[in-house]
Amino acid sequence: MRREGYIIEEIIEYSNMSEAFDSVLRGTDRKRSRQGRFLLAHREKIITELTASIADGSFRLGGYHEREIEEYAKKRILQILSMKDRIAVFAIMNVVDRHLQKRYIRTTGASIKRRGTHDLMNCIRTDLQKNPEGTLYAYKFDIRRFYDNARQDFVMWCFRRVFKDKRLLVLLERFVKLLPEGISFGLRSSQGAGNLLLSVFLDHYLKDKYGVRYYYRYCDDGLVLGKTKAELWKIRDAVHGQMGKIDLEIKPNERVFPVEEGIDFLGYVIRPDYVRLRKRIKQKFARKMHEVKSRKRRRELIASFYGMTKHADCNKLFKKLTGKEMRSFKDLNVAYKPEDGKKRSPGVVVSIR
Repeated sequence: MRREGYIIEEIIEYSNMSEAFDSVLRGTDRKRSRQGRFLLAHREKIITELTASIADGSFRLGGYHEREIEEYAKKRILQILSMKDRIAVFAIMNVVDRHLQKRYIRTTGASIKRRGTHDLMNCIRTDLQKNPEGTLYAYKFDIRRFYDNARQDFVMWCFRRVFKDKRLLVLLERFVKLLPEGISFGLRSSQGAGNLLLSVFLDHYLKDKYGVRYYYRYCDDGLVLGKTKAELWKIRDAVHGQMGKIDLEIKPNERVFPVEEGIDFLGYVIRPDYVRLRKRIKQKFARKMHEVKSRKRRRELIASFYGMTKHADCNKLFKKLTGKEMRSFKDLNVAYKPEDGKKRSPGVVVSIR
């Protein structure tokens, strides 16, 4: 595909800058914070300043602070920008991601609008049901410390293959090189950078050169379905070869196995005929329900658990652990928003993972 230009002009459109401002300042807590109150009081001035600095390519990140979080039993370090910087990054990546999305394969789902874990799981279930003979075995892999080990020069090489706008490339390089090594785990631009890197060096390589029909990726987790183990071992070697080219490694817990055993992927255990919730998620929910006595908090936990179980065959499990029948979310009498902050409608943040 041809390289794309005039991206800055799309970024600095008032509608895009205004959307970025509203998205970053969404939520009562942010609006009431010291930064939030200042930004809201000077909304038009802030938008004008950021528009001018993006237009001439002079925008620079003003630093960050770090925070350690624990996600899926892993400790991660987040780099957190000021709200003003986040508005600019959001505005830039909102347009960049829109141009990148058309270059991604259909079966990648992380941080892509109108996709996600449930969309990707539906793709897997559909393929298992449509072609049971061609999806007897699975190869599952995970890239070791992807964000920490991603090479900045390879990421920028990928961006230059897509965009020719020099001002945009300068801005993207400042985002990519925020840290001495790797790409930031908390920066909005890193999601698109990571997706693009693996799209170029892995997704299209497997699809275009090897003709892999049943390949799925969610961030740095990958899954391939095939007819025989021998076929999947060859694909495994290709995956290792491609990752070696960009100095990334596959974790040693990779495996090739029969689909009948169940595919532990995306928080679920997927089989051809049904889907169950991952054991760890069930156990954590059961423990939290046992510990919590507040009726309000229990209602919030149940709503979060409902959000997971409704996409699996878990009606009996839901009733066993909650004492309630599966029903419409609105009947649970609780507001919910994802912990990752992508949708910040009013409500309590709840996690059972």
